[in-house]
Amino acid sequence: MSCSAVGREFNVNESTIRYIKKKEKEIRRSVREAAPESAKVTSIVREEAMEKMEKRLNLWIHEMTTDKKGVVDSIVVRLKAKEIYGHVTQGQKNVKPFSASAGWLARFKRRYGVSNVKLAGEASSADQEAAEEFKKYLLSVIQEKGYVEEQVFNADETGLFYKDVGKRTYITQMASKAPGFKSFQDYATLLLCANAKGDFKCKPLMVYRAPSSQAVKGKSVNHMPVHWRWNKKAWMTSDWFHSCFIPEVEYYLQGRNLAFKILLILDNAPVHCCEELKNAHPNVEVLFMPPNTTSLIQPLDQGIIKAFKAHYTRELYSKAFEALKANKETTMMDYWKSVTIRNVIDYVGTAWDNIKQATINNCWKNVWPDCVENFEGFEGVTESIKNSVKNIMHIAWQISGEGFDDMREEDVEEILAEKAVEPTNEDLDEMAKQGVGVSDDEDGDESQPKSPGIVPLTAAKISEWNSALETIFSDMEECDPMLDRSLKFKRLASCAFAPYAKMLKDLRQKARQTGLTQFLEPVWGGKLPTPSTSGESQTSEVELMDVNLPPSSSSAE
Repeated sequence: MSCSAVGREFNVNESTIRYIKKKEKEIRRSVREAAPESAKVTSIVREEAMEKMEKRLNLWIHEMTTDKKGVVDSIVVRLKAKEIYGHVTQGQKNVKPFSASAGWLARFKRRYGVSNVKLAGEASSADQEAAEEFKKYLLSVIQEKGYVEEQVFNADETGLFYKDVGKRTYITQMASKAPGFKSFQDYATLLLCANAKGDFKCKPLMVYRAPSSQAVKGKSVNHMPVHWRWNKKAWMTSDWFHSCFIPEVEYYLQGRNLAFKILLILDNAPVHCCEELKNAHPNVEVLFMPPNTTSLIQPLDQGIIKAFKAHYTRELYSKAFEALKANKETTMMDYWKSVTIRNVIDYVGTAWDNIKQATINNCWKNVWPDCVENFEGFEGVTESIKNSVKNIMHIAWQISGEGFDDMREEDVEEILAEKAVEPTNEDLDEMAKQGVGVSDDEDGDESQPKSPGIVPLTAAKISEWNSALETIFSDMEECDPMLDRSLKFKRLASCAFAPYAKMLKDLRQKARQTGLTQFLEPVWGGKLPTPSTSGESQTSEVELMDVNLPPSSSSAE
């Protein structure tokens, strides 16, 4: 097409089209240097150094916030931007000055769709009011639907630096000085899940950054203590819900002679695929907690995850002490280097098995007090963690060496704390070169099977099925000369469709609710949102088709 024709097609001046053609190489370079999956728009050709800096800054923000579900201060981001800019322009001549102004930060956030950078001085405390409102709503759902402790679950992810023995130890000090050392790669993400009763813990989901055939070689997947997955970002994969959670919980409830209906409570982290999980299974209701409330009410954050990490660290130290005791020539550094992902999988399984039922049950006291059997037992959770910390310190003293023989309680607490390791500028260069953490579709190796996305089961979709059945029934009655045969098919099909009819009724009722019902929405602004005037509210107009359920067996005959 000619430049004038293209201009008319896109409603822009012909001179603009000619300029774009002239600057083709620069534009392509600009887009190539940016992070294409997260950058929202490239409207001008920008300096190559700025593009490289912003790409690395975006990676840095992802590394520092994704695993902790947190935010970083805008002042810290601006200082980091200046540091990275100095790194990417090192050795260059005629470098343009970069001040990392507030205006630049606002434009950067728009370009890359960054939402987890807060303004300086902005409150980051947990929302106590929203937590209390959610607790009231949760209790109303439990009472209305008749859920019992065995049917209510909480799941949450946590980062595990599986070779962390303490930053003051000589192991960490020496390893950090080694060429090519990247501490943040000795890392995996775990998804833990348990019910309010505390008598059932789902097998942990373990997501690693890279494929490791040796980790699972010779092991039956079904007999491993974890569900093993991998992707380049060590982020949660969306197939956990159907492939792991549903089969395990269904089998457990059958063994307890309980109805297969589940209430799953999650935080609103993006890794939980909030939209996909809504109505993903007819027997599972998913509630999302408001932002900034997990530290107040999420059961796994009330001590379960910390107790798990305490057990894991104790297992890691115990195995080290056993190895040193068995062979006097073995050093702690030898053992530390020998720890593999296969060892880590076994340690994770042992640590999760050691979490007691009472520990899990007592950690529900802040969100569902009625399910807790012994309120005084929560002090036992804290005491149990303290005992594990003391055990770790005692083992460290026996291992001896710098950082071990004088290990303090705060050293162990630092190991157990949720944290992210800040990647260096060199790490960011390598990640940018490899594309790690940039594209959302880099979820793993092509040879690793990918589960299809979960299509939400909406009231509109069920209503569409209703209409299709109604059309089929009408055609059969008109075309089939044997009326009894068509009516019998109608009765049987209507009976088979009854669960969906009930689900449609529930969805219609849920769509009419306002106020607290909005807790089902995964994204809040810290306040209760106003009811939407579109979306699901439109589904409330859907009417059930008038079908006759089959009569009793005697009348049917």
